[in-house]
Amino acid sequence: MPDLSVKVDRHDIIVAKPRLGLSVTYRRQGRFLETIEPMRNDPSAEELIFFVRAWKAAFAKAHHSAGFTDVQSKLAL
Repeated sequence: MPDLSVKVDRHDIIVAKPRLGLSVTYRRQGRFLETIEPMRNDPSAEELIFFVRAWKAAFAKAHHSAGFTDVQSKLAL
């Protein structure tokens, strides 16, 4: 996902799309990976696409990064 920036900071994975000014942070809570910020009730179509792509990127990074093995998905919406 070339237009997404994915960074790992300890237990957090930050995914951003700088061109649109969007970002979301996921945190490891035990064996779960969940969002830190709640999602707006009325996101635009572009924001929804970003959140889906960001989740996929964060989940993939979690499985491939040291210390993020055995991560299960848990969305905090």
